[in-house]
Amino acid sequence: MRMHTKSGRSRWPYVIGSALVVVAVAGGLVYTANQPTPEPTQSAAPTPTATAPADGGSSGAGDGDEGAAPTGCLGGQERNAAMVLAAQSAAPHTTYGAIEVAASFHRFLWQYPYLPVSEYSTVGSEVIAETATDVWKDLPASAQAAGDNPSQGVVAAGTPFYTSTANGLWRVTEDSTSDRVTVELVAGYVIEGALSPTEVAVIGLVMVWQNDAWHVESGVQVDQDKLAAGGTRYTGGC
Repeated sequence: MRMHTKSGRSRWPYVIGSALVVVAVAGGLVYTANQPTPEPTQSAAPTPTATAPADGGSSGAGDGDEGAAPTGCLGGQERNAAMVLAAQSAAPHTTYGAIEVAASFHRFLWQYPYLPVSEYSTVGSEVIAETATDVWKDLPASAQAAGDNPSQGVVAAGTPFYTSTANGLWRVTEDSTSDRVTVELVAGYVIEGALSPTEVAVIGLVMVWQNDAWHVESGVQVDQDKLAAGGTRYTGGC
């Protein structure tokens, strides 16, 4: 079954509205969901494995950007503060650059066990925008507020997990501008080292260009239907 069009747009029907848990993280929203067994009105689809086209497609304000389409891996394979800072440093002043920094922040933020407090402090001071709320700026407290159950039961409490952009999608909202980009992202859960075929984590982030770099300003509620129907697959993923 073909999962992606030639434009790179996803045809995988992510069912992110069912069995949905909304988790407050740093004043934003992370949606964690598992794709349920299909009901009679809904067709099943396996995890997509096809390679995305080289141009990665386009979406929203990303149309017309110069340079490589988002890989989901800018900054490297690690999921620590150094990776996020590397992505921020390398990301150009384009919509694609905003997407890459958002993806790096998502991979950094959504994992368990938690990283040392110093890692969150570094990202909070360097990557969170000057215009963000105090809750967002206090990333160490916000990121670890859920204790040993950050996914609120999507992954069993105390179970190690992280997210992967390997089969992930991104979408840019229509109201985005060159200096303010709203990004919706979906990534797969990797639970105890294995990529889940059914469970995904979704986040919406407002990215702003400040001091010659992309920063995270706030979280937004994701338009689940538009992300599922019109999201674009990363050209790489990690």
